[in-house]
Amino acid sequence: MAHNITKELVRLAKPIESVQPHPRNVRQGDVGAIATSLEINGQYRPIVVHKTSNNILAGNHTYKAAVSLGWTQIAITYVDCTDDQALKILLADNKANDLASYDDNGLADLLKDLVGGPGLDGTLYELSDLDDLIALLEPPNLNDLISDIGEHDNNDDFTGVIKVRVGLSVYERWQNTYGELAGDSDDERILSLLNGYDQAH
Repeated sequence: MAHNITKELVRLAKPIESVQPHPRNVRQGDVGAIATSLEINGQYRPIVVHKTSNNILAGNHTYKAAVSLGWTQIAITYVDCTDDQALKILLADNKANDLASYDDNGLADLLKDLVGGPGLDGTLYELSDLDDLIALLEPPNLNDLISDIGEHDNNDDFTGVIKVRVGLSVYERWQNTYGELAGDSDDERILSLLNGYDQAH
């Protein structure tokens, strides 16, 4: 296949061998997943290339996926900047993705709509992802829990799991804060956090 570039971007198509992955790109992407998207959806946005070096600044793994599919052309936009600016763009593009998060309720609704209509092909989501998301969003039924583990009292050897989904910046802050909480066990650290909240309110 020469390419599967959307018609709006065909005017930006260039020989795929005219560019190369940036040698200092440290991002590890899922080339197989991107290849699946390219096959089904086509290339719907151009990769970004440093004009003077032909190194890819954004879309390194889109390029690799296209190569794996045997494409001979790929849609490109060029940025005319210094080498230092090119490195900043490379890092900023990767970091911006890390900082993003999801509206999980909105995502669940969107996936449900697609499942009930055209299906999930091309989204890189599977039905199991929707099942996991629904399980995360729906709190467990207390009666079901009691049925499974019995009534709880202070003498029970009970272990609960607290599970939430957050963005990378929140996770990193939590990791830093959690390590500074007083206590030698998870129970003690969480109680320290809760007691601090109680005192503040």
